[in-house]
Amino acid sequence: MHEYLDALLFDEKTPASQPESAPVAEKNTAELERLLAQATLREHEQAEAQAETETQARVQAEQAAVAKKQAEQQRLLELERQQEAEMAAQLEKQAEQAQGEALIDVPPPPVSNMENYKQGDFQALFFSVAGLKLAVPLKSLGGIHQWKEANTIFGKPDWYLGIMTNRDEKLNVVDTARWVMPEKYTPELAESINYQYLIMLGESQWGLACETLVTTESLSPEDVQWRKGEGSKRPWLAGVVREKMCAILDVDAMVDMLEKGLNSQD
Repeated sequence: MHEYLDALLFDEKTPASQPESAPVAEKNTAELERLLAQATLREHEQAEAQAETETQARVQAEQAAVAKKQAEQQRLLELERQQEAEMAAQLEKQAEQAQGEALIDVPPPPVSNMENYKQGDFQALFFSVAGLKLAVPLKSLGGIHQWKEANTIFGKPDWYLGIMTNRDEKLNVVDTARWVMPEKYTPELAESINYQYLIMLGESQWGLACETLVTTESLSPEDVQWRKGEGSKRPWLAGVVREKMCAILDVDAMVDMLEKGLNSQD
């Protein structure tokens, strides 16, 4: 009570609050700068993380595209191998049938020159028709002509395309695809064939229509799985080169069949 009265008596005033000291202000400023630096660093780290995520997504997309392309290439490769295997199996089956089946309604063909090719190496011309590769020994090759449209003759077999004139010669043109593999000759196949050459058989006037001239190559008798038996079916098929999935033509026997109006299955 005495203190209170003394205060009233002497009119003492309560001291006012002093302004904040300089060290405290500096401390607050430093804290603010630290917080701002942390926020800037955090934003930078977030930007880097987002950029890394986008890069990873882009890399993954590119890898997926490459994997898809490789898978498609592998599928096409497997499809091509399957087609080649089917063609090889067909040629092998024809060779086996030619070895084991007897000729019934067609007289045996004349003695073929193919026996001479079994004695040593020989050169052969490889050509293709509708994906099927065929070969003619060069010594049995009568020549090669550029393709010209043949003049159709009515009353002939469906494999007979007509007559192609070459200078003073009249050449009989065979639709090779239809003659060799009639069981596979469809309207779609016929539409896709684009004949470019005529392969002449020996000294005859018969020629095989051909799409592509592949190559000429030397063969040894051991390269060929020869047809066995003079009286077997398909005398035109001298043998099969398994490594090249190619049929070797017996030109003499083939000409004899063409002269008689027979196809490869007769």
